[in-house]
Amino acid sequence: MNNLNFILTVFISLSLYSCRDDHQPAHDPMDETLSEEASYFNDYEAPEMKFGYINTRGELAIMDKYDGVREFSEGLAAVNYGGKWGYIDTNDQKIIDFQYRSAFAFKDGIARVQDFDKKYWFINASGEVLNDYGINLAYDCIDGLARIKTEAGYNYIRMNGDTLLEDVYDGARDFQYGLAVVKRFGIRAVIDANGDILLPDKYEQISVDETVIRAKLKGNYLLYDHTGKKITKSTYSSCSPFQNGQAVVSDHNGLQMISETGKVLFQLNEKIRRAEPAMQNNWRVFTEQGAALMNAQGDIISDHYEEIFNYSDERAGFLKNNKWGYLNQDGQVAISPDYDLIWDFNDGRARVVTQRGIGFIDRSGALVIPPIFFEVKDFDEGRARVQIYRG
Repeated sequence: MNNLNFILTVFISLSLYSCRDDHQPAHDPMDETLSEEASYFNDYEAPEMKFGYINTRGELAIMDKYDGVREFSEGLAAVNYGGKWGYIDTNDQKIIDFQYRSAFAFKDGIARVQDFDKKYWFINASGEVLNDYGINLAYDCIDGLARIKTEAGYNYIRMNGDTLLEDVYDGARDFQYGLAVVKRFGIRAVIDANGDILLPDKYEQISVDETVIRAKLKGNYLLYDHTGKKITKSTYSSCSPFQNGQAVVSDHNGLQMISETGKVLFQLNEKIRRAEPAMQNNWRVFTEQGAALMNAQGDIISDHYEEIFNYSDERAGFLKNNKWGYLNQDGQVAISPDYDLIWDFNDGRARVVTQRGIGFIDRSGALVIPPIFFEVKDFDEGRARVQIYRG
C-alpha cells in the first residue's frame, strides 16, 4: 500500500508539473541573431510594485503605473513604461515617446538617452536628437559640452559632433563654471571651454569653486582665479571649498578665514580642528566636543553634536544621542531630534523615518504626509517618486 501511494504521488506530481505554464524565455538567450532590443526584453522583468508620483499634499498626482521613474527636472521626468523609457510632464502627459533603453534628467534643456544598441544620444525637450552619431559612453551635457569616453580615453564633444580636444586624457570631470579638470598619468590640469590649457598638468589635486581654483602642488594648496592667474603668493597645508567668497585655510599660523583675494579675515578659535562649508553662509566646525556651526564672522552659534548635515531650505540636520533633528540658520534647534533617520528639505518637505515608516515633515516639524508608501523619494518640482504596495 505504501508503494502504491508513493507511485501515485510521483505520477500526480509529474502530471501537475507537465501542466504548469512554460516560463521559458520567448527566445533562446544564446541566439546571436537576436537584436539588442530583443535580447534586452528577453531578460526584462517588470517590478511587481509600480512607481508613481505624489504632490506636496501627499496625494497621488501621477498613478503608479511605471516600471521605473526619475526625478522631475525642468518640468519633465524620465519614466519607464513597459521596459522603455520616455518623458512625461507633471500632469502625466507623455511628452517624448517611450523608446529608449535608458534616459536621464534634463539639464539646460538637454537630456542624455541610450538606445537599445547601447549608444548614447542627446535630445532637447521636444525629443529632437542633437548629435549626429551615437556614443559608446557619454555623460550629461553641461554648458554645451558633454564628457565622453572612448577606448583611447576621455574627451568632450559639442552637440554638432565636434570634439573639443585634439588629444585624450586618462580622466576628466564635467565642466563647472566654464572650466574642467583633466588628468593624465595621475597629474591634473585645468582646461577652458575652448580646450585651452588654463593650468598645466602638474598638480596633485584640483578643485574648481565658483570664483577660485584650488590646486595642490607638492603637498600645499595654491589659489588661482578663473583666468589662471595666481591670487596670492601664500601656500596652505589645507584649504576648504570657497563659500560666498570665503574659505578656511591652515598654515603655520593655524586655521584662518580668508577672502577670495587671499586676504586674512580672522583667526579661527584655537579649539577648532577643521572647518568646512555647511551652505547658506554657515560653517561646520569640529572640536574635541564634536561638530558645531559657525557663522561667517567666526562665532560658534550652536551646541556641539555628533554630526551636522549641510543646510537645505534653511534647515540643517543634526544627530544627538543617535536621534536626528534640524537646526535653523541661527544654529538653534528648529525640530527636536526624534527621528532615526532624516533627509534634506526639498520643496518645503523632508523625508523622516517614523515608527510607522517613512513620512514627510514641513519646516516646522509637523508631519504633513503620513508614512503610507512602500518606497518614497525626495520632492523635485512639486513631485516625489513613490512605490505603493497594493497587496
